[in-house]
Order: sequence, then C-alpha cells, then structure tokens
Amino acid sequence: MDAFYLVALLIVATIVSNMIYTVFPKIPLTFYQIGCGFLLTLLPIFRNYSLYPEFFMVGIIAPLMFNDGRNTNVSHLGHAFGLVISMAVYLAIFTATAIGIFAHTMMTLIPLSLCFALAAIVTPTDSLAFSSITENVQLPENVAGTLESESLFNDASGIVVFNLALSSFLTGQFSFSKGLVNFLISFFGGLLIGLIAGLIFVKLQTFLVNKSMDTTSVIVPFSLMTPFAIYLLSEHLGCSGILAVVAAGIVYGLNQSRLKLTTTNVRLVTGATWAIVSNLLNGIVFVLLGVTLPTVISNIIPLSTTLILELGGLALAIYLLMGLIRFCWAKFNFVKLHRKKAPSLKEAFLIAIGGVHGTITLSMALSLPLSFSGHAFPYRNQLIFVAAIVILLSLIVPALILPQILPTKTNGDQASFNHYRTEMVNYSIAKIKAQESIPLADRNYVIDMLASQKQGQNADKEQINTILNQTRKVEIDAITNLLAAGKIPQSVANRISRRMVMTPDRRGSFLTKLRFLFRVRFPSRKTRRIKRNVQSVADRFDPDLNSKLAEQKKAVRKLLEETIYKQVNAYLDDIETGENTTAVAFVRNGYNFRHARLDTNDNSDDLRNQLLIQAFQYEYSYVATAFKNQQISRSLSDQLNQSITTDQMFYMEQE
Repeated sequence: MDAFYLVALLIVATIVSNMIYTVFPKIPLTFYQIGCGFLLTLLPIFRNYSLYPEFFMVGIIAPLMFNDGRNTNVSHLGHAFGLVISMAVYLAIFTATAIGIFAHTMMTLIPLSLCFALAAIVTPTDSLAFSSITENVQLPENVAGTLESESLFNDASGIVVFNLALSSFLTGQFSFSKGLVNFLISFFGGLLIGLIAGLIFVKLQTFLVNKSMDTTSVIVPFSLMTPFAIYLLSEHLGCSGILAVVAAGIVYGLNQSRLKLTTTNVRLVTGATWAIVSNLLNGIVFVLLGVTLPTVISNIIPLSTTLILELGGLALAIYLLMGLIRFCWAKFNFVKLHRKKAPSLKEAFLIAIGGVHGTITLSMALSLPLSFSGHAFPYRNQLIFVAAIVILLSLIVPALILPQILPTKTNGDQASFNHYRTEMVNYSIAKIKAQESIPLADRNYVIDMLASQKQGQNADKEQINTILNQTRKVEIDAITNLLAAGKIPQSVANRISRRMVMTPDRRGSFLTKLRFLFRVRFPSRKTRRIKRNVQSVADRFDPDLNSKLAEQKKAVRKLLEETIYKQVNAYLDDIETGENTTAVAFVRNGYNFRHARLDTNDNSDDLRNQLLIQAFQYEYSYVATAFKNQQISRSLSDQLNQSITTDQMFYMEQE
C-alpha cells in the first residue's frame, strides 16, 4: 500500500502544481512542481525519502526520452549530425575532464577520481528541464534545436565517464583504452540497439495492423511497453539504455506518416495517451526532485558550516566554469549554429546558460555506492550536495535571465495562426477537389467538414444572395436543357415553372422567372417534336401500372436532382475565391442538405471516412512542407499539427 500512496501523492502534487501554474504563469512550472515535492516531505511517508536511480531511469526517464525521440524533428537532426556529435560527445567529454581537474584543484581532500565522477554527474543536460524553463520564451530556432539535440544524446557521455571514474576509485586502476572502448560500446551500441529494436517493434505493430488486430486495447499498451523493453534490453547488453530508447523513438517518428494512413482512430487514441502519460511523468520528475532535496540537505547539516560554505562555493564555481566552457565552445564555432559565420555573442550566451540540469544528474549522484570496504562511501553526501546546488543554479539562472533578453512566446501570433490554418485547409480542399472520380455528395461533405476548421469568418449576406441568384439561373439552364433533350416530360417542367413563379423568394428576379416560364411554355420546334415523342410514349403506359409510373417519377426526380447538383457545384467551384469562400460554402451546404434527401448510397460513410483521413494527411503534408521551407516557425508548426490532431479526433468520433 505504501507504493500506491507514494504514486498517488506524486500525481496529486503534479496536478496541484499545474493548477497553481494556471493562476500564476509568470513563474516556470518546474518551480511549482519542485515546491509541491518539497511540501510532500512534511508527510511521514516521504520523510528521508531516497530516489531509486534504476527504477527512476527505467520507469520514468525511459518513456519520456522515447516520446521525445518520437517528436524529434528528424530532418533537422539529420542535417545537424555533426552538431550533435560536437555537443553530446566532444563537449561533454571535454567538460567532464576540465571540471574534474578544476574540482580537485579547488578541494584537494576529494580524490581526483571522485572529482571526475562529480564532473560526469553534472555534465549531462536535461531535455525535460530545458523544455520547462524555456516554455514561455521564444528561443532562436537554431539555438533551441541545438540544445534539444544535445540533451537527447549527451547522457551516455556523462554515464560512461561516471562509470569509468567510479571504477577507477573502487579498483585503484585507470585505463584510458578500456574507458574509450566502453564509451564507444555504450554510445554507438545503444544507438544501434535502439535502431534495430525500433524497426522490429514498428514491424510488429504493422503486422498487427495488417492482421486487423489494431484495436486500442492492443496497440496502446504495445506502444507504452516499447520503451521499457528496449531500455532493459540495451542495459542488459551493456549499452546505453537512454540512447537506445531515443533512437527507437526516432524510428517510430519516421514511421508515423505510414501509420497515420492505416490506423487513424487508434493513432489518435495512442497520441492522446502518450500526451497524458508524458505530461504526468514530466511533472512527477520535478516533484521527485523536490521530494529528494530535503534528504540531501539533512545529510549535509551535520558537517561544519565552513565545509558547507566551501561546498556551496565549489558548486557555484563549477556552474560558472561550465557556462564559460559552453560559451567559448559556441563562440569559437566548435558547434556550427550557422554554416558560414560564427555565432553571435547573444547566441553563445544562450548556449552557455541553456545547459539546464535536472533529475538525470540527481539520479546519477544518488547512484553512488552507499558503502566501500565495509565503511560508508567517502564524500558521498558532499558530492550529492554539490550536484544538487548545480541543478538548482542551472534552473534558477536561465529562469531569471531568459525572460529579460528574449521575447515572450505568444502562442504563434493568433493572426498568423489563423492565416496559415486557412491556407492549410484551402490546400487540403484543393487536393480533394482535384480528384474528379469522387462522388460530388461525398466530396462536398468532406469539404464542409474541412471548411468548418476555419475560424473567425462570417458569411456576407449580399454575397450569399448574389450567388443564390446565379445558382438559380444555373438550375433553370439545367432544367431547360433536360427538357430540350427529351429527358424529362413537359408536365414536370410545367410544374417546376409554376412553382418557381409562385414562390415569393428573392432567389432570382421576376424577369428571370418569366423568361424561364416562356422557355418552358413556348419551346423550339426541335423541343416540341421531342416532347411529342415523349408524350406519345407516356400515353402508351397502362394507367393501372402505378408502380411503374412511380418508378418513372422517381427516376425523373433523381435525374433532375443529380443534374442540377452537378452543374451548381461546377459553377460554385468556378467562382470560388479567397474573398467569397465562406459565402460559397454556405450556399453549397444548402444544396448538400437538399441533395442528401435523395442520396441513399450505403457506401458513403466508408468513403467519407477515407476521404477525411486523406484530407487530414494533406493538411499534415502542408504543415511539414511549410516548416521545411521555413515559412512557419517550429512553434507555429506544433500548433497547426495539434489543431489537426484535435479536429481529426473530433470528426472521426462523430462517425
């Protein structure tokens, strides 16, 4: 029961912090989560709480990193492979080496190997902490992409250096060649295992889809269990589990476009489930940080005040030195933010303070052994305390500085969002219209659905009346042409003309109605000859065959409706522009409603679902192309994709 209460209270703390953040959004959500975690330690169940690093890494970090990999911009990552290696490997190893030597120089009583272990602990940056801190500010695209890519892959570098330093302290031996081999195996082995395992799991999911086993009760649990299985497999083989789940997540991201076309409803449920799980786990991460800090502080209190101040000073010095190293690394163009020029001072400074640390650093510190040779592990509490101070500094400093030097994120500028949303919908509608083989009723149904995505557009009444007058003329031409071709009897045309003349509406002038009446009552010679033939044939019908007459009337009515519907839609397509699209949609919807009364096609629902899926795919493609061509920012791209997903979920649920 204790485990249940622990998890339940962590979830409650996450929910409460989110509620507080909605009221006071100026402070980053991370600090509310840490604060709620700190308050949890007032409860007996959380007193002297200690984080279990192995459970934390596999149970929380693995699914979060897998989800980050799924949502990674693969095209940016492919173009920035050299940048990733520079930041996640070269910079990480250089930083760990420099910080280790510096820490030993500052506090010679701590062995050099443990100083390197400390340096490795504070080297990895945290993508979750970074995302939380920068949630409300607009980072330059190249800087944001660089920091996100670094935080996804530099964990392995820190973990390998940490294990090497710890092994050196425990055995008293150091082997550079062995450490290099371990690093290569851990880093590239993790990537390879993740890529292979990711492909295997994608193939398995595709197999389930092909065998019609793609239900939510199968695919959703399968997707959620994937990162746990891959992480444990990679760790069992002696490679980096974190890199394995990131690589597997990227593989899943590459295959999303194919899965969207085959299992849309299940994909929507899976996406919503992952969004809930990732948001919840992300909050729990920082709540756990807040829960763990009091234990770290209580362990350091028995030490002398002088030593505590020295350790605090060491943590501050380490943080400043790491910032200086990162600044120089960027300024001297070891990381190429631009192809032809060095980064500006501002960009280098953002790279420097953007190295945010979080619970991955804390979990590495807590993984230090409790004992060594039958005694307490030396300097364990001191190292954990220094790591905790570095984490807090890396969170507080950018939270204070970034809002002062960067513009506030404005949710993509609503006007710009509305503009590109309209362009996106228009693109999808144009693609659907280009498919001439689609039945008009089904095509218009999908177009109406897509048009409803546009917001803030009111139809102009004058435009509607003008279009209705013109469509009435199109109807008249369609009826008279059918009459002239002998496809409808004179009696039907007479009845329609009388109804039209007597109807007191504004859809057509009185002169138009009289002209129509004249064309029906006084047709040309050719039309009269055809009419007589039709009438003579009609006179031969036996009056007692009511069923046949009823079928004939039904066929004529259907012919009239189909012809008018087709010609009116052709006219509406021809006149539609960006200025009158709302009025055209209003008029088209009226004709769709009238036509639906005669449309009894049982296959329409399936076809319309397929067309909707296809239309949403066109919208996704538009957003991807616009982002690739740098027409829209990543933030706006995310908003548009989120709006498509939301609309897709809503529309498909109505079916």
